[in-house]
Amino acid sequence: MKNIFISFFIVLLFTGCGPNPEKSDRLVEEGVLLAHYAKFNEAIEIYTEAIEYNPDNFEAYYQRANANASLRNYKVAIEDYNRAIEIHPKYADAYANRGQIKFYLKDNEGACEDWKIAESLGKDNMEDKTRFCK
Repeated sequence: MKNIFISFFIVLLFTGCGPNPEKSDRLVEEGVLLAHYAKFNEAIEIYTEAIEYNPDNFEAYYQRANANASLRNYKVAIEDYNRAIEIHPKYADAYANRGQIKFYLKDNEGACEDWKIAESLGKDNMEDKTRFCK
């Protein structure tokens, strides 16, 4: 009986850990709500937790980047946009937002590259930005 209990406990322990995409998605939704109310630091914590549950959740990286951008943590934001794009290379919004951050950081060439990619991926209204690019 004792061995059965120990075996059950070990199975329970290991199945409770690890990836949980559903929980990750729920946390992203919670973070978006916090960010909506300008609670960016709290949202960042929630997005970080979401990433722990699913390291391939590109939306969590994207939203955490947006929250960091709102706090003017531009270099950290770019790292998260990079990771979101690495996971989902056709994520037009991530390119568009990363381009905006590059523009703020006076990297006009990098901004234009990102905006052109976003435009090629179907992001609306990018021509307002790309028309000033060489």
